[in-house]
Amino acid sequence: SASTPRARDPPVAAPRRAAGAVGPHVALPAAAVEAMFQETISECRSLAAQASEEVKKVREAPERDRQGICASAFSLLKQADENLAQLQAEAKSAPAAERSQCAKDEEALRKELRAAALDLEEVRRELLFGNGDACGSTDKLFLAREERKRTSAVTQALRNGHDRLKEGNKTMDETEKIGVETVMELRKQRETIMRVQDRTHDLGQNLNVAQGAVKELEKPACSVM
Repeated sequence: SASTPRARDPPVAAPRRAAGAVGPHVALPAAAVEAMFQETISECRSLAAQASEEVKKVREAPERDRQGICASAFSLLKQADENLAQLQAEAKSAPAAERSQCAKDEEALRKELRAAALDLEEVRRELLFGNGDACGSTDKLFLAREERKRTSAVTQALRNGHDRLKEGNKTMDETEKIGVETVMELRKQRETIMRVQDRTHDLGQNLNVAQGAVKELEKPACSVM
Protein backbone atom coordinates (compact mmCIF):
# COMPACT_ATOMS: atom_id res chain seq x y z
CA SER A 1 0.00 0.00 0.00
CA ALA A 2 1.14 3.57 -0.62
CA SER A 3 2.72 5.14 2.44
CA THR A 4 1.19 8.27 3.88
CA PRO A 5 3.41 11.30 3.12
CA ARG A 6 5.10 12.66 6.25
CA ALA A 7 4.15 16.18 7.21
CA ARG A 8 7.07 18.61 7.00
CA ASP A 9 8.05 20.65 10.00
CA PRO A 10 6.99 24.30 9.73
CA PRO A 11 9.86 26.64 8.82
CA VAL A 12 11.52 28.32 11.79
CA ALA A 13 11.34 32.08 11.54
CA ALA A 14 14.66 33.89 11.81
CA PRO A 15 14.96 36.10 14.91
CA ARG A 16 13.98 39.68 14.19
CA ARG A 17 16.38 42.48 14.97
CA ALA A 18 14.96 45.26 17.03
CA ALA A 19 14.33 48.47 15.18
CA GLY A 20 17.38 50.65 15.12
CA ALA A 21 19.68 47.88 16.37
CA VAL A 22 23.14 48.03 14.92
CA GLY A 23 25.61 45.15 14.80
CA PRO A 24 29.12 45.52 16.23
CA HIS A 25 30.66 46.08 12.79
CA VAL A 26 27.86 48.15 11.23
CA ALA A 27 28.51 51.89 11.03
CA LEU A 28 25.84 54.23 12.31
CA PRO A 29 24.03 56.32 9.71
CA ALA A 30 25.59 59.73 9.12
CA ALA A 31 22.46 61.48 10.41
CA ALA A 32 22.60 59.52 13.68
CA VAL A 33 26.29 60.33 14.16
CA GLU A 34 25.64 64.02 13.51
CA ALA A 35 22.71 64.04 15.95
CA MET A 36 24.81 62.42 18.68
CA PHE A 37 27.64 64.83 17.96
CA GLN A 38 25.45 67.92 18.23
CA GLU A 39 23.74 66.58 21.36
CA THR A 40 27.12 66.14 23.06
CA ILE A 41 28.16 69.66 22.03
CA SER A 42 24.96 71.05 23.56
CA GLU A 43 25.59 69.16 26.81
CA CYS A 44 29.15 70.50 26.99
CA ARG A 45 28.00 74.07 26.43
CA SER A 46 25.26 73.70 29.03
CA LEU A 47 27.75 72.43 31.62
CA ALA A 48 30.21 75.21 30.78
CA ALA A 49 27.44 77.82 31.14
CA GLN A 50 26.51 76.42 34.56
CA ALA A 51 30.17 76.49 35.59
CA SER A 52 30.48 80.12 34.47
CA GLU A 53 27.46 81.05 36.57
CA GLU A 54 29.07 79.39 39.58
CA VAL A 55 32.32 81.28 38.95
CA LYS A 56 30.42 84.59 38.89
CA LYS A 57 29.00 83.79 42.33
CA VAL A 58 32.39 83.12 43.91
CA ARG A 59 33.62 86.71 44.30
CA GLU A 60 30.35 87.88 45.89
CA ALA A 61 29.85 84.83 48.11
CA PRO A 62 30.81 84.78 51.81
CA GLU A 63 34.35 83.60 52.32
CA ARG A 64 33.23 80.37 53.98
CA ASP A 65 31.22 79.41 50.86
CA ARG A 66 33.73 80.35 48.17
CA GLN A 67 35.70 77.14 48.08
CA GLY A 68 32.54 75.04 47.86
CA ILE A 69 31.18 77.11 44.95
CA CYS A 70 34.56 76.93 43.24
CA ALA A 71 34.59 73.15 43.67
CA SER A 72 31.09 72.94 42.18
CA ALA A 73 32.24 74.89 39.10
CA PHE A 74 35.24 72.58 38.73
CA SER A 75 32.99 69.52 38.96
CA LEU A 76 30.80 70.87 36.15
CA LEU A 77 33.84 71.55 33.97
CA LYS A 78 35.14 68.07 34.67
CA GLN A 79 31.84 66.61 33.46
CA ALA A 80 32.13 68.78 30.34
CA ASP A 81 35.64 67.41 29.79
CA GLU A 82 34.33 63.84 29.99
CA ASN A 83 31.69 64.74 27.40
CA LEU A 84 34.39 66.31 25.24
CA ALA A 85 36.38 63.07 25.34
CA GLN A 86 33.24 61.24 24.18
CA LEU A 87 32.79 63.85 21.46
CA GLN A 88 36.34 63.29 20.23
CA ALA A 89 35.67 59.55 20.02
CA GLU A 90 32.47 60.21 18.07
CA ALA A 91 34.34 62.52 15.69
CA LYS A 92 36.83 59.76 14.99
CA SER A 93 34.03 57.36 14.02
CA ALA A 94 32.21 59.92 11.85
CA PRO A 95 32.00 59.34 8.09
CA ALA A 96 35.10 60.53 6.25
CA ALA A 97 33.17 63.30 4.49
CA GLU A 98 32.10 64.81 7.83
CA ARG A 99 35.28 64.41 9.87
CA SER A 100 36.68 67.77 8.81
CA GLN A 101 33.55 69.63 9.96
CA CYS A 102 33.43 67.59 13.17
CA ALA A 103 37.03 68.54 13.87
CA LYS A 104 36.23 72.24 13.37
CA ASP A 105 33.18 72.02 15.65
CA GLU A 106 35.22 70.19 18.28
CA GLU A 107 38.00 72.80 18.12
CA ALA A 108 35.52 75.68 18.47
CA LEU A 109 33.89 73.96 21.44
CA ARG A 110 37.27 73.36 23.09
CA LYS A 111 38.04 77.09 22.88
CA GLU A 112 34.73 77.91 24.58
CA LEU A 113 35.35 75.36 27.32
CA ARG A 114 38.94 76.53 27.83
CA ALA A 115 37.67 80.10 28.25
CA ALA A 116 35.36 78.93 31.05
CA ALA A 117 38.25 77.00 32.61
CA LEU A 118 40.52 80.07 32.46
CA ASP A 119 37.87 82.11 34.29
CA LEU A 120 37.88 79.51 37.05
CA GLU A 121 41.69 79.49 37.15
CA GLU A 122 41.74 83.28 37.50
CA VAL A 123 39.35 83.15 40.45
CA ARG A 124 41.34 80.29 41.97
CA ARG A 125 44.53 82.37 41.83
CA GLU A 126 42.80 85.44 43.24
CA LEU A 127 41.49 83.44 46.19
CA LEU A 128 44.84 81.69 46.64
CA PHE A 129 43.36 78.23 46.25
CA GLY A 130 46.19 75.73 45.76
CA ASN A 131 46.18 72.66 43.53
CA GLY A 132 45.43 70.51 46.54
CA ASP A 133 42.17 72.33 47.31
CA ALA A 134 38.76 70.98 46.35
CA CYS A 135 38.57 73.58 43.58
CA GLY A 136 41.09 71.59 41.57
CA SER A 137 43.27 72.57 38.63
CA THR A 138 42.00 72.76 35.06
CA ASP A 139 45.40 72.26 33.42
CA LYS A 140 44.49 68.80 32.12
CA LEU A 141 40.94 69.64 31.04
CA PHE A 142 39.77 70.20 27.47
CA LEU A 143 42.87 68.89 25.73
CA ALA A 144 42.95 67.98 22.07
CA ARG A 145 42.68 64.27 21.35
CA GLU A 146 46.41 63.83 20.67
CA GLU A 147 47.32 65.92 23.71
CA ARG A 148 44.96 63.81 25.79
CA LYS A 149 46.68 60.64 24.58
CA ARG A 150 50.14 62.05 25.34
CA THR A 151 49.05 63.24 28.77
CA SER A 152 47.53 59.86 29.51
CA ALA A 153 50.75 58.15 28.43
CA VAL A 154 52.86 60.47 30.60
CA THR A 155 50.53 59.95 33.56
CA GLN A 156 50.75 56.19 33.12
CA ALA A 157 54.54 56.37 32.87
CA LEU A 158 54.68 58.44 36.07
CA ARG A 159 52.35 55.99 37.78
CA ASN A 160 54.53 53.07 36.69
CA GLY A 161 57.63 54.91 37.91
CA HIS A 162 55.94 55.62 41.24
CA ASP A 163 55.01 51.95 41.57
CA ARG A 164 58.60 50.89 40.82
CA LEU A 165 59.93 53.43 43.33
CA LYS A 166 57.46 52.20 45.93
CA GLU A 167 58.53 48.61 45.29
CA GLY A 168 62.19 49.66 45.50
CA ASN A 169 61.59 51.40 48.82
CA LYS A 170 59.81 48.30 50.09
CA THR A 171 62.75 46.12 49.07
CA MET A 172 65.18 48.57 50.69
CA ASP A 173 63.16 48.53 53.92
CA GLU A 174 63.12 44.74 53.92
CA THR A 175 66.88 44.66 53.26
CA GLU A 176 67.48 47.15 56.07
CA LYS A 177 65.34 45.05 58.41
CA ILE A 178 67.33 41.93 57.53
CA GLY A 179 70.58 43.86 58.06
CA VAL A 180 69.48 45.06 61.51
CA GLU A 181 68.38 41.56 62.48
CA THR A 182 71.73 40.18 61.27
CA VAL A 183 73.69 42.76 63.30
CA MET A 184 71.62 41.96 66.40
CA GLU A 185 72.22 38.24 65.92
CA LEU A 186 75.97 38.80 65.50
CA ARG A 187 75.98 40.91 68.67
CA LYS A 188 74.25 38.11 70.57
CA GLN A 189 76.78 35.61 69.25
CA ARG A 190 79.64 37.93 70.24
CA GLU A 191 78.25 38.26 73.76
CA THR A 192 77.94 34.46 73.96
CA ILE A 193 81.54 34.02 72.82
CA MET A 194 82.75 36.59 75.36
CA ARG A 195 80.90 34.78 78.16
CA VAL A 196 82.47 31.50 77.07
CA GLN A 197 85.90 33.14 77.04
CA ASP A 198 85.34 34.53 80.56
CA ARG A 199 84.31 31.12 81.81
CA THR A 200 87.31 29.53 80.12
CA HIS A 201 89.56 32.09 81.81
CA ASP A 202 88.00 31.33 85.19
CA LEU A 203 88.42 27.62 84.59
CA GLY A 204 92.08 28.21 83.70
CA GLN A 205 92.66 30.11 86.92
CA ASN A 206 90.93 27.42 88.95
CA LEU A 207 93.05 24.80 87.21
CA ASN A 208 96.24 26.69 88.06
CA VAL A 209 95.20 26.91 91.71
CA ALA A 210 94.38 23.20 91.75
CA GLN A 211 97.70 22.32 90.16
CA GLY A 212 99.53 24.42 92.78
CA ALA A 213 97.67 22.65 95.56
CA VAL A 214 98.55 19.26 94.11
CA LYS A 215 102.24 20.21 93.91
CA GLU A 216 102.17 21.29 97.54
CA LEU A 217 100.68 17.95 98.49
CA GLU A 218 103.31 16.10 96.49
CA LYS A 219 106.23 17.73 98.34
CA PRO A 220 107.90 15.38 100.87
CA ALA A 221 107.07 16.07 104.48
CA CYS A 222 109.93 17.60 106.53
CA SER A 223 111.22 15.23 109.33
CA VAL A 224 112.14 16.70 112.72
CA MET A 225 115.49 15.35 114.13
